[in-house]
Amino acid sequence: MNNMKHAVHLVLKARLPVLRLKKNKTLISQLLSETAEKFQLKVYNNSLNSNHIHLLVKAKTQKNLHDFLRVLTGQIAQRITGAVRGKKNKVSFWLRPAWKRIVHWGRDFLHLNRYIYQNQLESLG
Repeated sequence: MNNMKHAVHLVLKARLPVLRLKKNKTLISQLLSETAEKFQLKVYNNSLNSNHIHLLVKAKTQKNLHDFLRVLTGQIAQRITGAVRGKKNKVSFWLRPAWKRIVHWGRDFLHLNRYIYQNQLESLG
Protein backbone atom coordinates (compact mmCIF):
# COMPACT_ATOMS: atom_id res chain seq x y z
CA MET A 1 0.00 0.00 0.00
CA ASN A 2 1.68 3.23 -1.08
CA ASN A 3 1.66 6.04 1.46
CA MET A 4 0.38 9.39 0.27
CA LYS A 5 2.65 12.35 0.93
CA HIS A 6 0.42 15.13 -0.37
CA ALA A 7 -3.02 16.49 0.29
CA VAL A 8 -5.68 16.12 -2.40
CA HIS A 9 -8.34 18.53 -3.69
CA LEU A 10 -11.59 16.72 -4.48
CA VAL A 11 -14.67 18.14 -6.17
CA LEU A 12 -17.90 16.13 -6.08
CA LYS A 13 -20.48 17.55 -8.49
CA ALA A 14 -24.16 16.62 -8.10
CA ARG A 15 -26.65 16.72 -10.97
CA LEU A 16 -29.12 18.89 -9.00
CA PRO A 17 -28.62 21.81 -6.55
CA VAL A 18 -29.84 19.90 -3.47
CA LEU A 19 -26.71 19.60 -1.32
CA ARG A 20 -27.31 22.74 0.75
CA LEU A 21 -30.94 22.00 1.61
CA LYS A 22 -31.19 22.15 5.40
CA LYS A 23 -31.82 18.40 5.91
CA ASN A 24 -29.00 17.49 3.49
CA LYS A 25 -26.39 19.85 4.98
CA THR A 26 -26.54 18.08 8.34
CA LEU A 27 -26.56 14.64 6.73
CA ILE A 28 -23.56 15.38 4.49
CA SER A 29 -21.58 16.93 7.32
CA GLN A 30 -22.20 13.85 9.47
CA LEU A 31 -21.37 11.42 6.65
CA LEU A 32 -18.19 13.33 5.83
CA SER A 33 -17.00 13.19 9.41
CA GLU A 34 -17.86 9.50 9.92
CA THR A 35 -16.41 8.37 6.58
CA ALA A 36 -13.19 10.36 7.04
CA GLU A 37 -12.70 8.78 10.46
CA LYS A 38 -13.47 5.28 9.16
CA PHE A 39 -10.87 5.54 6.37
CA GLN A 40 -8.31 7.55 8.37
CA LEU A 41 -8.53 10.74 6.31
CA LYS A 42 -7.63 14.17 7.58
CA VAL A 43 -10.10 16.78 6.28
CA TYR A 44 -8.31 20.13 6.23
CA ASN A 45 -11.18 22.08 4.74
CA ASN A 46 -14.47 21.60 2.92
CA SER A 47 -17.13 23.67 1.26
CA LEU A 48 -20.67 22.47 0.72
CA ASN A 49 -22.25 24.36 -2.16
CA SER A 50 -25.67 23.89 -3.74
CA ASN A 51 -24.49 21.41 -6.39
CA HIS A 52 -20.90 20.57 -5.48
CA ILE A 53 -18.57 19.85 -2.59
CA HIS A 54 -14.92 20.92 -2.32
CA LEU A 55 -12.72 18.83 -0.06
CA LEU A 56 -9.09 19.32 0.92
CA VAL A 57 -7.99 16.01 2.43
CA LYS A 58 -5.00 13.82 3.13
CA ALA A 59 -5.26 10.05 3.17
CA LYS A 60 -2.77 7.58 4.58
CA THR A 61 -2.95 5.44 1.44
CA GLN A 62 -4.39 5.54 -2.07
CA LYS A 63 -6.75 2.72 -1.09
CA ASN A 64 -8.08 4.74 1.87
CA LEU A 65 -8.78 7.67 -0.46
CA HIS A 66 -10.50 5.42 -2.99
CA ASP A 67 -12.63 3.70 -0.34
CA PHE A 68 -13.50 7.03 1.29
CA LEU A 69 -14.72 8.44 -2.04
CA ARG A 70 -16.68 5.30 -2.92
CA VAL A 71 -18.47 5.13 0.43
CA LEU A 72 -19.06 8.88 0.86
CA THR A 73 -20.49 9.43 -2.63
CA GLY A 74 -22.59 6.28 -2.40
CA GLN A 75 -23.99 7.16 1.03
CA ILE A 76 -24.80 10.75 0.07
CA ALA A 77 -26.59 9.64 -3.11
CA GLN A 78 -28.50 6.85 -1.35
CA ARG A 79 -29.61 8.95 1.61
CA ILE A 80 -30.66 12.00 -0.42
CA THR A 81 -32.50 10.11 -3.18
CA GLY A 82 -33.84 7.28 -1.03
CA ALA A 83 -32.28 4.84 -3.50
CA VAL A 84 -32.10 1.19 -2.60
CA ARG A 85 -28.75 -0.56 -2.85
CA GLY A 86 -28.56 -2.92 -5.82
CA LYS A 87 -31.47 -1.24 -7.62
CA LYS A 88 -30.29 0.96 -10.50
CA ASN A 89 -31.62 4.54 -10.67
CA LYS A 90 -32.62 5.99 -14.03
CA VAL A 91 -30.41 9.03 -13.54
CA SER A 92 -27.12 9.22 -11.69
CA PHE A 93 -27.07 11.50 -8.63
CA TRP A 94 -23.50 12.61 -9.37
CA LEU A 95 -22.85 14.47 -12.61
CA ARG A 96 -19.45 12.85 -13.16
CA PRO A 97 -16.79 10.97 -11.20
CA ALA A 98 -15.00 12.96 -8.51
CA TRP A 99 -12.45 15.44 -9.84
CA LYS A 100 -9.16 15.30 -7.96
CA ARG A 101 -5.70 16.75 -8.02
CA ILE A 102 -2.62 16.60 -5.80
CA VAL A 103 -2.03 19.68 -3.67
CA HIS A 104 1.58 20.48 -2.86
CA TRP A 105 2.45 21.77 0.59
CA GLY A 106 3.18 25.46 0.95
CA ARG A 107 1.78 28.07 -1.40
CA ASP A 108 -0.45 25.64 -3.34
CA PHE A 109 -2.02 24.35 -0.10
CA LEU A 110 -2.58 27.88 1.25
CA HIS A 111 -4.14 29.12 -2.02
CA LEU A 112 -6.52 26.18 -2.17
CA ASN A 113 -7.47 26.58 1.48
CA ARG A 114 -8.31 30.24 0.76
CA TYR A 115 -10.27 29.25 -2.37
CA ILE A 116 -12.37 26.73 -0.40
CA TYR A 117 -12.99 29.32 2.32
CA GLN A 118 -14.14 31.77 -0.40
CA ASN A 119 -16.56 29.08 -1.65
CA GLN A 120 -17.94 28.72 1.89
CA LEU A 121 -18.59 32.46 2.07
CA GLU A 122 -20.24 32.53 -1.38
CA SER A 123 -22.51 29.62 -0.49
CA LEU A 124 -23.66 31.52 2.61
CA GLY A 125 -24.58 34.52 0.45
